[in-house]
Amino acid sequence: MWMEYVRVIWPIASTLTPLLIATGLFWLRNQFALKTELAALATEVARQNAVQDKELAGHETRILILEKECAAPPTRNALNDRLAQVSERLGKVERGVEGVVDQLGTQNEYLRALLTEGVKR
Repeated sequence: MWMEYVRVIWPIASTLTPLLIATGLFWLRNQFALKTELAALATEVARQNAVQDKELAGHETRILILEKECAAPPTRNALNDRLAQVSERLGKVERGVEGVVDQLGTQNEYLRALLTEGVKR
């Protein structure tokens, strides 16, 4: 009696079981990365690490330079050089402001001329 059930179910089971196993294997294959994808990802990570190492080395050299500058007190010559640079910059700013003042004066004269001509008419 139970052998009859096995005979009836066997063709169905023998057809569905490989399909279910193949589907499960395909699903498992899609759950994990392929070797080529992992290799590409590893090279990208290595490239990013190299870039960051170069940037870090540059930052470290800048920090060392700044530490040296901060550790040593400025000399009189260094202070004079910096003061000269600041005074030069300040002179440029003053010249720029004088130019703007001249332009504003000229515009004011034009406006006065226009207003007086407009009032006369």
